[in-house]
Amino acid sequence: MRLETRGIVTVSPRRGWFVVEPSAEESMKVYEARRIIEFGLLRNLSSVSEQDLEILAAHLQEEKLAIAKGDRQRLTCLMGDFHIRIAEIAGNEIIVETLRDLTARTILISMLYQSDFHAQESHNGHCRIFEALREGDFNAAAELAIRHLDEVETGLDLTHRPDPLSDLRNSLSLPPLSSEPKE
Repeated sequence: MRLETRGIVTVSPRRGWFVVEPSAEESMKVYEARRIIEFGLLRNLSSVSEQDLEILAAHLQEEKLAIAKGDRQRLTCLMGDFHIRIAEIAGNEIIVETLRDLTARTILISMLYQSDFHAQESHNGHCRIFEALREGDFNAAAELAIRHLDEVETGLDLTHRPDPLSDLRNSLSLPPLSSEPKE
């Protein structure tokens, strides 16, 4: 039910639960909401402790490792979690919960529509935000967050509609007929 509340799944009576495939319009609205919230969050930060910076640095290392391993699913989840970590550092539980809902949606959107190249670019955006936070330049961090989210959204191929039954079709398909004569 929590996933349904977050807009990740829908329930169809007597049929079951289904993962939502967000439309291009919904995807744009989700990114718009994130830009508004994250910009305000970062602009209102007044300090970041060394311990907080260490948490973010360790998180960026995990992203880098997921990129090196080609672990797209792990990387996509880590990408969303980076923004939640910043909200946790700010200490506003309401914003943390709101960003959890929004990043859950953007994780789904990214898994459906983001290329591997743009995932690397997204990591680079996180690194730039981190550097601004480390320097204590929260206005720059806010501007970089906007630029980062703009880049992520621009990198999505919202015209691509995945075939929800492709795995099922592949598992049920017969092997190709061999053209070689049997002996």
